[in-house]
Amino acid sequence: MGALAARPWHDEFYTLELARRPVGEILAALHLDSGPPGYYLLCRLLHLAGADSVRALRLLSVAGVVLGVALLVLAVRSTPGRWAAAALLAAHPLLLAASLEARPYGLLFAAAAGAALLLGGRLGGREAVLLGAVLAAACWVHSLGLVLTLAVVVAAVLLERRERVRAWAAVLGALVLHLPWFGVMLRQPPESLEWMASGRAAMPAWQRVLAPVLQPSPVAPRGPFLPLAELPGPLVAAGLAAWLVLLAGGLWGASRPRWVFWTWWAVGGGALVAATALLRPVYAPGRADLILLPAAVVVVASGVGGRFRWDRLLLVGLLLGGLVTCGLTLRSWAAAPPPPAEELAAVLARRAAPGDTVVCTGWWYLGLRQAVGPAEEGLRWRSFPASTLEHPGWYDDALGLAARGEVAGLARELARELAAGHGVWLVRTPALASDRLLEPLVGTLGLEPVAASPGRWVLFGRGGAPAR
Repeated sequence: MGALAARPWHDEFYTLELARRPVGEILAALHLDSGPPGYYLLCRLLHLAGADSVRALRLLSVAGVVLGVALLVLAVRSTPGRWAAAALLAAHPLLLAASLEARPYGLLFAAAAGAALLLGGRLGGREAVLLGAVLAAACWVHSLGLVLTLAVVVAAVLLERRERVRAWAAVLGALVLHLPWFGVMLRQPPESLEWMASGRAAMPAWQRVLAPVLQPSPVAPRGPFLPLAELPGPLVAAGLAAWLVLLAGGLWGASRPRWVFWTWWAVGGGALVAATALLRPVYAPGRADLILLPAAVVVVASGVGGRFRWDRLLLVGLLLGGLVTCGLTLRSWAAAPPPPAEELAAVLARRAAPGDTVVCTGWWYLGLRQAVGPAEEGLRWRSFPASTLEHPGWYDDALGLAARGEVAGLARELARELAAGHGVWLVRTPALASDRLLEPLVGTLGLEPVAASPGRWVLFGRGGAPAR
């Protein structure tokens, strides 16, 4: 239901854009962006099979989350709280978000759940091979797979000697399989992750540090990273306290397997915070936490329903909070007003004719094309600066400011389009400093303002079909 209710957003448009490109162009774009190609190659296969929309590509995430939940429930099948684990997952807003996005996080969660299943049982030779394959798949799906792999390295210290060696061999095999992408990952521009830096700056300092511990709770604050509803502050505080108590109860008199998962969780969360603080942004709360959620659920499930009685009351409170959050989120998605790109697309749909040229900055390029719908194939699209087409997943206005030399050539090209009888449409963004570079196009080509959304966009045009 969420996959249908939530409106697609920019990163999902980027997924669809890459799915429509040949494999060589996908790899070229990812050399300048922030992730390995595994997920996008799977989306390319889906596109070749007929999935040519964001909502169709979301099916991959739905399948990943369903598989992950099944694997995780199987991993805790011998614990007293196996029913609690299933309920906790069913009411979890993080899984709701992961299942409805055309992004790699649903598959990343499935990989983490698979690692939990293998670490929680007898790790024989065949299971070690499977663990290596799961970790390699996680690394090729998302760079955070490396954090999951690191956590498994340290957690394996608590296994029996023979199983520990097998786990480390599996990790080594996974890293060897990922070697071809290491060099690419290290050379990717930091600008592609700047949005996470700005988002983290908006979080309270305590939340930046404790988020890996608290985020797996169904009622944790999600900050600026996820469009999920939040409960009132006192209920959130009570829910987080209940979560911490349940975790402590899960470790009370814990056996070695429980400490394996606690170590995985602590090391993974610590690595996320440390890498973000010391290297560059890698941690978006509510997304990266999906590699920690399986470990947290195993710890809680190991303690609920055992020697304590109060733990079930705390769990019920968390489940109700999660269900309410999910319900409010779905309602907010259904009632959300159309985003600015859809407002702009509606104007274009009324005025533009097949063969017209639309010029927009990289800020609008993906969202506007998708919002226009099938009619976008009949339009000629130009992006300013042209370099944004090489990496449409992110936009840095410094690129626009450095592209002033493109304006004269763009003006000549558009003048030819007008002379041939085609309409020309220019989307300007007053909030961007580079917007002033496009001023000569308006005067030279005789473009006139057609519509505007104050503070967001102004549409200039000339020619085209009569307004409908």
